[in-house]
Amino acid sequence: MPHEQFQPDRTYDHVYLLFIDTAGYSSIVLANPRDRAAHAFDLLRDRIAARVGQLASGHRCARAELWSWRGDGGFFAVHDESESVARDVVLEAARAILTLDLRHLRDEFARAGVAGGLHLRIAVHKGTIRHAGPGGTGAIHSPDINLAAHLEKAVPRDCVAVSEDVHRTAGGYAPLFEEVGEHEGKRVFLMADDDRPGAARRAWLAARGLAGGSTVHTCPERPSSTEKARMLDAAAIEVLDMGTALRAASRRLVTTERPAHYRDAVLGFLRRGGRYRCYLLDPVSEAAATLARQYQEDMSRKIKDSLERLGRFKERYRGEADGLEVYQTGSFPGFSALAIDMREPDGLILYSSYLLGTSRYGVMERGDMPHYLISPAAGRVYRRISALAEARVAEGGAQRVL
Repeated sequence: MPHEQFQPDRTYDHVYLLFIDTAGYSSIVLANPRDRAAHAFDLLRDRIAARVGQLASGHRCARAELWSWRGDGGFFAVHDESESVARDVVLEAARAILTLDLRHLRDEFARAGVAGGLHLRIAVHKGTIRHAGPGGTGAIHSPDINLAAHLEKAVPRDCVAVSEDVHRTAGGYAPLFEEVGEHEGKRVFLMADDDRPGAARRAWLAARGLAGGSTVHTCPERPSSTEKARMLDAAAIEVLDMGTALRAASRRLVTTERPAHYRDAVLGFLRRGGRYRCYLLDPVSEAAATLARQYQEDMSRKIKDSLERLGRFKERYRGEADGLEVYQTGSFPGFSALAIDMREPDGLILYSSYLLGTSRYGVMERGDMPHYLISPAAGRVYRRISALAEARVAEGGAQRVL
């Protein structure tokens, strides 16, 4: 790399920042002996540093330094009195790392017996920095470094993202990037390791979702009783269990199979003084009759069977089960939900929408539908689902039956 270094107590304008991070670093570390994983990531660092150094020398760029490397990635600062020189070094390096070096590194990882796939996230931003201490990267002050670091975390794997500041002066490199969205108030442009039209936009949408969306945890079907028990073990005040018949939950409470993780978790919660509220349909309601016709099943019988099982559970555990309350409503909820401490700042809701109707594949079983785990961090999604759950309790003519 060029020998000229960034000097302390000096401000530099138009510094190009190249951030690189390994997506899936921990999986590679866990899948390999420590020395093999360390050698692999040393190779990654050296290969990327060599690429940046080669281009910096070729363009006679004044300054190009690796300022930080933390095992799975790091960042370079590149600067020249001619901004276009620094720009060319960084954008050529980013493209070469993505389209050439990454593929060669994967081959070398495979030859070295490194288990796991290698994927990179690359981000480029530019701005002003001040180096306030001799030789120490910890003494660098710049909000642009923070923005670049945050942008790198948002990049889909095997893509290069540049901020609008970089794209504005990208010149002949600009057509390599597609505008995909915004991050921290700045437009983002993306290049994917895929030359199909729209590939970058698809990668961004898959990783970031739509504007105004929220991140949720999704299960392909109803979680196991063991996983639901984990939720109950985390409950402190109240559990809301809401559905049409609550067949699965009621069966788990009276099962003779061992281990009975779900029942043990319910009892543990009740013994801690918790309140467990169950809401199911009134078996003689119009909603139950409609569902019976829709699903071609005896919904009334299924609800009554669940009520009988819930009654057996309360009878068996008597005082320990006083916190279990069972209600019937005449309204169809449209979704099932298991919520813990829903009104608290750290509440959780596991919910699934009911899919009505049939298809050539037959009736969709409710347990086969995707289930979503959300927290208040999901924003409007959490507020809306919790409001719908509360509405069923308040407006559904709820009547306590146990």
